[in-house]
Amino acid sequence: MKLRKDSLVVAVDGTRMSTFRNAGEAFAPQLELTEERHNPSLRTSELGTDRPGRSFQSKSPRRGAHEITDLQQQEEDRFAIEAAKQIDEMAAKSKEGVVLIAAPRAMGVIRTSLKPETRKQLLAEIPKAFGPEDSESLAAMLAKHEA
Repeated sequence: MKLRKDSLVVAVDGTRMSTFRNAGEAFAPQLELTEERHNPSLRTSELGTDRPGRSFQSKSPRRGAHEITDLQQQEEDRFAIEAAKQIDEMAAKSKEGVVLIAAPRAMGVIRTSLKPETRKQLLAEIPKAFGPEDSESLAAMLAKHEA
């Protein structure tokens, strides 16, 4: 993938957002970390302590449980929406464009939250789970990626 010098690369997962700037050449990116934000990952018991709801039918002895809300996923979605707002701000300031790398679920939430102008400025959207990789492995992945 051709990545212009000074282009931004934003990598997001449910608990972390890392922003890199390409200091290298177009086909040999060298990513420098410019900003990193963490969402403290709380345990589900710290997010809520309610048990699943129960339902009773008056004509039958049957009982059922309602599905419990995934509070952890709600927190990750909230973080992805905040990340989308920050990407909007970065894209407005960037002259070279932005590459977005995000876990597939986070990518879906971010896409729906981005402004249309920002979506036009994105150089690439890569649905990849971003783990504890460093900038070198991300740069190698971007060099091999075809946009």
